[in-house]
Amino acid sequence: MVPAMLYRRIPASAPAVLVFAATLLSACGSGGPVAVAEAGFDAPAEQRLIALTDLDQRVARVGWRLSAANAALCPAVRNSAGWLLHAASQYSPELRPHAVARFGLDGDLPGLLAVPEGSAAARAGLRRGDLLLGFNGEALARGPERRAAAYEGVEANIRRLDLALAAGPVRIAFRRDGNDQTATVTPERACGYEVQLDPSDDLNARADGQRLFITTAMAGFAASDDDLALVLGHELAHHVLGHRGWHEAEARGRQTQTVPALAGSPGGAERQADRVGLYLAARAGYDTAIAPAFWRRFGAYNWRVRYPQWGHPSAEARARALEAVQAEISALQASGQPLLP
Repeated sequence: MVPAMLYRRIPASAPAVLVFAATLLSACGSGGPVAVAEAGFDAPAEQRLIALTDLDQRVARVGWRLSAANAALCPAVRNSAGWLLHAASQYSPELRPHAVARFGLDGDLPGLLAVPEGSAAARAGLRRGDLLLGFNGEALARGPERRAAAYEGVEANIRRLDLALAAGPVRIAFRRDGNDQTATVTPERACGYEVQLDPSDDLNARADGQRLFITTAMAGFAASDDDLALVLGHELAHHVLGHRGWHEAEARGRQTQTVPALAGSPGGAERQADRVGLYLAARAGYDTAIAPAFWRRFGAYNWRVRYPQWGHPSAEARARALEAVQAEISALQASGQPLLP
């Protein structure tokens, strides 16, 4: 996966169930990190931290597989280590001691929150909990001793790592269990879109042309990695299909009360993303036969998707359409043909 979660959200989630309510306190610039306050949950801070970081790792694992398997279809690609990074400086004063104790974090130095199986970082022998100290003989910046939660320092460190990975193999200096070690990460091509988990009780996922977003509520609703791959695969398909311009035109159409005649008809882009997204998930090795059941379960749980919405077919219509797409995929798999949507 592309280096995901460049901006760690300060967690305020309940245990990883369907609802992760959050009160957003402040946004640090457009697209920047959001500090999240406790929203009435009685769970201890450490428990809330564990719940959200465990969900982070799951999203990272699925996002990486989708990105690596579909690099040949993505308009934007990049050299990726596949790791999920975070830093102590990004956590609130309440949660920072728990993050430091659990993950061995130190200031702005990036720590590995997830190392998906099969990723370049995993092949190099890196593990969750390793603390990155430097690369190619250059030290990463630890940052000031004390300050409020921030992201500029770790963002700069990750940007330096990204630039180094773009040039090829990188010699990483890291600390594990108090011992300093080195490893060479040979990056691989993957889709060039960050995958980001947002604390929210809104059952939603979206793509903005540069990133994939999924809320904690939606990730929690996805009961299995196969379910989660359906959701993230759909959003990745929007990038593959170049739908960002369609969505912008759709938004203008809402403002002017006109319907854009793009992607065939209103909802056409969503139908296309459903179809292509199922292929992307299948190409990554996920069980896509569960797609119709997922959409029917989602429709039963969330009344908003039971009926057609602007640009979105009903859950039942999507389930029926995906049954036909799955039949195509199964036929291709049975005959050993490539899965090309």
